[in-house]
Amino acid sequence: MAKINGEKLGRWSLRLDAAYCAVLGGAVALTAAPMAQVVALPEAVLLAAGAVVVGWAGLVLWLLARVPLRSALRLVMAVNVLAAAVVAAASATSATVLVVAAILAIAIDVALFATSQAVALRALPAPTAG
Repeated sequence: MAKINGEKLGRWSLRLDAAYCAVLGGAVALTAAPMAQVVALPEAVLLAAGAVVVGWAGLVLWLLARVPLRSALRLVMAVNVLAAAVVAAASATSATVLVVAAILAIAIDVALFATSQAVALRALPAPTAG
């Protein structure tokens, strides 16, 4: 089995995570009104959540450019674990099984990003002392 390049995987994971967040956050913000009726959350909450997710996408890219990769991966992975739990819990407010399934799929996507970031962290060379 080929050795995983932790740096390459980590950078790709963060880039894809940022793109996913930008698209998902924008979609949530733009469809907040109709979505509010389906998921039984206030439109303002959905609009704010979408805006925060788009802002997070920008922060992930900033971290990738300015912070040591190991630190960026740890932070983004931790936020992804928290976000996956919050999104999964939010699925409980949904009115239909199809909507619950769609929201849980998003939670799984976010959890998979966290997993890819954990794999990248493990594959990075150990930090040198000194």
